[in-house]
Amino acid sequence: MAADQKNFQNYLYVDDNGVSWTKRGEVGPAAAVDGHAAQDGHPMWTDSARRRARTITYEDSTTFRTVRPIFYTSAAFAAVAIGDIIAVHVEGETATVNYAATGKNAEKQPKIKNARQLADHA
Repeated sequence: MAADQKNFQNYLYVDDNGVSWTKRGEVGPAAAVDGHAAQDGHPMWTDSARRRARTITYEDSTTFRTVRPIFYTSAAFAAVAIGDIIAVHVEGETATVNYAATGKNAEKQPKIKNARQLADHA
């Protein structure tokens, strides 16, 4: 039996403000619960120091390896409880391994505020 390998796809990501984006993510680990949908030509969401998509950390209690799948909607993120299990295909192995949710990592976006205009002095 062939072992599973990582594959990626572009999905629709809806941020906490309700704005739609295209987000590249891994096909697989949390597909049943991550809220992914086909993307429809929206601007690309790119993670940086000031912007990060919401994820949930899952851990294998035997090897302590972790996966951090992206959660594409806030509703899907809210529906997962700490301790919930997903079956993860581990590279190079043919069987899945159960990983439990150990932490929720909220979305991060830069603050947007008005520019301050100082009065001119004569």
